[in-house]
Amino acid sequence: MSMYNFSRLIRKYSTDVTFIIGVADGGWNDDGEYVNGQQITETKQCAVIPFDIKTIAQLGGLVTQSDRQVYSLTPFKHGDKFEHQGMKYKIDTSLDLTPFGDFYRYVGKGVSAFDQIK
Repeated sequence: MSMYNFSRLIRKYSTDVTFIIGVADGGWNDDGEYVNGQQITETKQCAVIPFDIKTIAQLGGLVTQSDRQVYSLTPFKHGDKFEHQGMKYKIDTSLDLTPFGDFYRYVGKGVSAFDQIK
């Protein structure tokens, strides 16, 4: 049993976040044109919070303004990709806090428009 219960607080600030599971294979349509594959997505609940300027400065470049803190009651895998408010992120660093609380904390690294999410 965990020492602290944060589930109510995390649920209060959680939103629907679209996780990108993969990309379906492309194929030929009825008109004989090739159609690229579609992204396969799944909606999950988590709280996505920006880093404050003081934390960014203290971490000395490990995180930037385009990165986000992700708090979840369910675990994610390193490398999971998600979209939130029009931006794309990739789960980079994780911290399992379940021995002390009932949640997981992650760093979502902002993905550049030039990087591909596959």
